[in-house]
Amino acid sequence: MKIFKYIFLYMISTFFLLLSSSCREPVVPDEEDLSNYGWLLYEEGKYEDAREWFKDGMKKDSLYADSYNGLGWCFGKLRQPDSALYYFSKGVQKEFDPFKTPFLNLDLYAGITFSYNGLGEDALVREFSGYFFGNQNLAENEPWAFLHEPKINYLDVRIIQSLAEYNSGFFQASLETLEQIYRDLGTATNLTMDITTVRGRADLAAEIQLMQQSLKN
Repeated sequence: MKIFKYIFLYMISTFFLLLSSSCREPVVPDEEDLSNYGWLLYEEGKYEDAREWFKDGMKKDSLYADSYNGLGWCFGKLRQPDSALYYFSKGVQKEFDPFKTPFLNLDLYAGITFSYNGLGEDALVREFSGYFFGNQNLAENEPWAFLHEPKINYLDVRIIQSLAEYNSGFFQASLETLEQIYRDLGTATNLTMDITTVRGRADLAAEIQLMQQSLKN
């Protein structure tokens, strides 16, 4: 992998050098180039390799938010939610170019929410899913879908919000969040289980699980 990386960096450097032969100094790959290649590897499912490129991008510029974003998603895919949370939390503190990465804040808030779900921190899942939905601008943009894996979208955030509400004992909120998912899917329905009863809560839990499976597929 390291040999390939050096070859790739050499090819990029040579390419830029040819394009800028009239310049006094050659152009070398910057943090954006490194992270962009990391995303290519991520999309191919090569999460460990992608992680190394994002690390290089972060080393190149410790303020470049998308490198932290990439690291967070890679660690999430590698089932290390604590490490994913670390990088997402760092990334959300960085400034970013809204023209180059217009939905980066949503990527990061979604990542933080998923990380807390993996860690079983339901209160923080509810908190950060609130930040996520609070930052969606549905008046001007389509609902969020992860650019590098579009099957992951805002509905996945909403379902783990419903689950966290259920686990925290907020059964009415959980029910309403689940009903919102049905409305978002265009299949509005009134869930009639009586959440004041043990049976009704069990039915709600089963419905959440069913929706999770449906969204996964």
